[in-house]
Amino acid sequence: MSGGWEDDGADLLALADRALAAPIWRLVFPARLEAAFERDTSPGRCRQLASSLLLGVLLYDAFILDDVILNFGHVGRMVEVQLGIVTPLGVVLAACIWREPPKFWREMAGVAITLTAAASIAYFTRLVPEPVRLPVMFSLIVVIAFANTVLHLRFGYALASSLGTLAIFIATLRAPPALAWPIATYTGMLVGAAIVLTLVANHQLERQLRRAYLFGLRERLLGIGLSETNRQLERLSYHDPLTGLPNRRLLAARLAELWDEREDAAADPTPIGILVIDIDFFKTYNDHYGHPAGDACLRAVATLLRQHMRAGIDLITRYGGEEFLAVLPGLDLDACQRIAERIRAAVAAARLPHRGQGEDGFVTVSIGATAVSPQIAVNPGDLIMRADAALYRAKQAGRNTVWAAPASPGE
Repeated sequence: MSGGWEDDGADLLALADRALAAPIWRLVFPARLEAAFERDTSPGRCRQLASSLLLGVLLYDAFILDDVILNFGHVGRMVEVQLGIVTPLGVVLAACIWREPPKFWREMAGVAITLTAAASIAYFTRLVPEPVRLPVMFSLIVVIAFANTVLHLRFGYALASSLGTLAIFIATLRAPPALAWPIATYTGMLVGAAIVLTLVANHQLERQLRRAYLFGLRERLLGIGLSETNRQLERLSYHDPLTGLPNRRLLAARLAELWDEREDAAADPTPIGILVIDIDFFKTYNDHYGHPAGDACLRAVATLLRQHMRAGIDLITRYGGEEFLAVLPGLDLDACQRIAERIRAAVAAARLPHRGQGEDGFVTVSIGATAVSPQIAVNPGDLIMRADAALYRAKQAGRNTVWAAPASPGE
């Protein structure tokens, strides 16, 4: 399917459902759905119509052999019409159709070659001997059947082509020498029956084509919707619904990725910093303001933390409760401590009220920082435990402070 309509998938899906429930005689879709149908099916339709038209030209020209064998008196003039008019026109129209013109010109090309072939047959009935005039006239039935089923002109165009061919047939019947009325009547009934039956077949074929398109469209649109739902579910599974920050699942994946990179670059690994950030006296905050206000506080602090992360490099996650954890690739302990201090100062400067700590109280954070240097082999769990231990020291030091500790006591 072509792009461009996926953004309106829900609307198209509703239109497709309504079209599937439409009366059996209705073929044309609502305008937007019809545009999608034409856009998606036009390339294949043009190839089918052009190749069928060339096949028809070959079959039409095959009758030249029959003309020569029967040695009609005007065979030269018949060949001139076949090879000089109908065949070149058919080839040119097939080439034009192959270039994917708009629907009107594409289908009108099919109508034009059908009526031209029918007119040539009507002309031949004037040239052939009387005994074979009627069989030649019956060739119009082949033309009608070919246009309505093999070319499979869209129904409206097939109807116009059939009516045009019928007019040519009636004019041929009325031209002298006239057929006896029983023969003319019977021949007219045969041609009329051929038109009715092939138009019914044409309508059924187009209806089946359109319904198949609708079912395919529904399947694709539902698939797009399902894929989007899966993406949203995957995003939710990796993010905290309250703050919108990544959760511990995404944290574990990112740490595994960073440690794989350290192993791949064993000769020259980069440092990795960790910050564990805890909102001071958050239980008191919840007790004083209530849990909805506590949730709002968590979101506000999360927003402040995001502002101090390097986009596409650092990862800030909600680690649990009122704790957050930041992963800072490429930063040593001194750099981590500087960033932690900027975060602590930014939260304090925001002056988020915390009257659970007194009339002038405001929200603060304590931060434990650590970093693994290139030469130290340590696993992610140990690094987080080291940062958590540093956070404990920060709280012991009076809160609203930063405590930095190396990943290994020996550093």
